[in-house]
Amino acid sequence: MDKIPLLLMFLGHVAVDASQGILPVVAARLKELFELSYFQVGLMMLLLNFSSSVIQPLFGYISDRVRTGWFVPGGILWTAVAMGLLGLSPNYATAVLLVGLAGLGTAAFHPRAMMAVYLASGLKRGLGAAIFSTGGNLGFALGPVIGSLLVLGIGLHGTVGLIPVGLLLFLIISFYPNDFLRREAVSPAAAATAAVDYPPVPWRSVTAVCLLVTVRSWVYMSMITYLPLFFQARGMHLQSGSLLLTVYLACGAVAGLFGGHLSDTIGRKKVIVGSFLLYPLLAALLLLSHGPWVWLLAGLSGAALLASFSVTVVLAQELLPRYLGLASGLILGLGFGTGGLGTALSGFLADHIGLETTFWILAAVPLFSLPLVRLIRKPPEAEAGATA
Repeated sequence: MDKIPLLLMFLGHVAVDASQGILPVVAARLKELFELSYFQVGLMMLLLNFSSSVIQPLFGYISDRVRTGWFVPGGILWTAVAMGLLGLSPNYATAVLLVGLAGLGTAAFHPRAMMAVYLASGLKRGLGAAIFSTGGNLGFALGPVIGSLLVLGIGLHGTVGLIPVGLLLFLIISFYPNDFLRREAVSPAAAATAAVDYPPVPWRSVTAVCLLVTVRSWVYMSMITYLPLFFQARGMHLQSGSLLLTVYLACGAVAGLFGGHLSDTIGRKKVIVGSFLLYPLLAALLLLSHGPWVWLLAGLSGAALLASFSVTVVLAQELLPRYLGLASGLILGLGFGTGGLGTALSGFLADHIGLETTFWILAAVPLFSLPLVRLIRKPPEAEAGATA
């Protein structure tokens, strides 16, 4: 395992996700400045989600075909500059354009960075992916805090403070004396030339992994959006509900790191099955609990749900060894993008059948998606986390 490249990818992931994570704070100020409607604010969020997530598979496909190591430092700097200039927007149209451009930098960064992590992790791919994913979770957690410090402490123009950090990481990664960004997934042509015996692409297995990620992301994004509101309806102050969400996410981030490491030992699919079995039980107990038990069970249910976060990325990469960028883009981008759309479905259900009933549905969904695991077929040596 190459530790320095992994550290650089971790820091890059923190920077990219923290940069886009300031949008809620900036959008609130832009709403006042330009007298925007809630729809216009939501449109910016939707555009960032689409440009940063849904098109990631396209950037991953490009990374598999062309040498694109520069996507990593370039994506970090691009995102920092676009979000850094957001606070200087003279009008709403410019703000929308900058948000869309920031998403493109994020979409370019993730698949190629995940490919670099895979190739630098050696036999500890699960641990490497978990470290990288933890960087993203940390970045999302820091985004609103950084946004508040810059925008509320300095003013809207304070967003330019993101640019020096992005530039510094761009220079460090670009001039790091190692070839880790020049390592590529083996292309079909190169594989044929080298007489590498790769099996056909197992599209059924890949589709099953993508569907599992979509289900998990649907539940994850819905919990982020509605968990504070759910407990507010039970009498908990909104501030306490927000802190409860922090506990949920923090425990999930720690469990994601542990789950990735564990998958190197017992296998990827076993960790996924364990995660999807434990979550419904713990989520049900959370919905039934009161008092201090709420905090404990929120942390445990968050840990159960996100324990398989990085594992699914590595599993997709092992299913597509010739297309590491595409595999990364599918899981990191498409899974999150489509899962995010599920939040709207949850809101629709909550409006018509109640938020508590919707939460019971979300608790049960992972359990009913478990049969998808049986559709995943991969080499036994890859299942154990070894080089296939």
